Amino acid sequence: MTGLSLCQRDICFYLNKQAYSFEQFNADISQTRQVIRQTHADSVLLFHQSSYQFSVGFFALALESRHIVMPPNAQPQTLMHIASQCQATLGDINVGGLDAINTPLIDVPLINTTLINESSIAGHNVIATQIQPLQNRADLFTPLDCQITFYTSGSTGQHKPIVKRFSQLNCEVDVLINTFTARLDASQLLLSTVSHQHIYGLLFKLLLPLKSGLAIVNDTFEYPEHISQYLSKEFSKELTEELTEALGHELTDDNRQTALLISSPAHLKRLSLDNVLMVNKAQLQAVFSSGGPLPFEIAKTLFKQLSQAPIEVFGSTETGGIAWRQCQGSTPSAWQVFPNISYSVMAETAQLVLTSPYINEANYVTEDRVQRIDKQHFAMLGRADRTIKHEEKRINLDHMERCLQQHVLVNEVRVLVLDGVKKQVLATVIELTEAGQVLLNEQSKKSLNDSFKQHLLGEFERICLPKKWRYPAQMPFNSQGKLVIKELEKLFD
Repeated sequence: MTGLSLCQRDICFYLNKQAYSFEQFNADISQTRQVIRQTHADSVLLFHQSSYQFSVGFFALALESRHIVMPPNAQPQTLMHIASQCQATLGDINVGGLDAINTPLIDVPLINTTLINESSIAGHNVIATQIQPLQNRADLFTPLDCQITFYTSGSTGQHKPIVKRFSQLNCEVDVLINTFTARLDASQLLLSTVSHQHIYGLLFKLLLPLKSGLAIVNDTFEYPEHISQYLSKEFSKELTEELTEALGHELTDDNRQTALLISSPAHLKRLSLDNVLMVNKAQLQAVFSSGGPLPFEIAKTLFKQLSQAPIEVFGSTETGGIAWRQCQGSTPSAWQVFPNISYSVMAETAQLVLTSPYINEANYVTEDRVQRIDKQHFAMLGRADRTIKHEEKRINLDHMERCLQQHVLVNEVRVLVLDGVKKQVLATVIELTEAGQVLLNEQSKKSLNDSFKQHLLGEFERICLPKKWRYPAQMPFNSQGKLVIKELEKLFD
């Protein structure tokens, strides 16, 4: 074969069983930049289901110094809520009243990936004199400093805008690379179950692998079986031939591509129940989890199944990454703050106070309660904003959920505060285990309610117990693995 080697091609993405090199990625960005230059829109609403298409649009907008606005989803109400902040859209969405920046959808490489060189780039309608081609991945990250507006996922129904500068994201990516160098160096592929439309997905699924040299698998995997199938036999005949040529011998189980998995607690909890990735554990160099707390029992189970526990990353859209841990012992590990971050604890409320390069203000007070261990480590105590006054008693909803989570019939639980006619009402939504579903079908719902109330009486007064209970077959998680509170509240309408 006459093409460049895989190493020389520097594969950035795998899409539809095709390998997309940096040269191809660069050419598609350049073509999109030319289209963007035809519009005067300063703020552009960017959404695309495809990670490749999104990345092309993201860097094209950033290189053209446009303000990137990222909706958490493409629901009509979400887009209409955000549309007033923008002058145009880019991607696979249409919003009334906004101009659409029309770029061609890229289903197959526009440049033959086996014949990549500078002359072929010049012949691909990319006029070098107009837009100087980027030389390598590092050029994607300097000297960009555009603004990016994220929106919280809207689990409470209120979409809150959070503005970041690209330089802040770039700084965070550098910290992640330095913190997890060994795992990144040992990996070739990046697979993900989370969306790139949120800050966790953008950082870990796109920016981190693009800067550290990994190849991104375009799919957002919903089922572990598909991840296992991809790692085991996904590559097309043509790509297998190219990999064989690069390695100098046939592909075997010993040299299948190694990977990082970017996931969420909701996905990992389901994975632990029937872990099909155990056959691929030699390929998995690390599993990352963020977006919510991962129960310690799940981390322990995954450690037994995969010979490694997930790397949990604690942070938020507002704060960026704060700390990380990996629970591979018999007790939960402390959280270790990332470099360049310092913290203190408010004496009265135990709230975490941050000074971080990812936050515009110093001494940022979070709603997370922590216990100080030393200047680099702390233990989590739950959310300060989930402590309520109920029947003249102070109740922490996190505490109540942890108590219910210990019940053998509970798979997932959420305690809500509903507005009643005369006073607030505590309500509980529980996703039951298989044994719990059997009991629900065999006995009355009231007997199951009473069982859980009796369990709570070990730690709570009777007057504090929830009054309403619901048992859906499955909790309504969004694309980031977070519970959608509005959907839970609808269960009580």
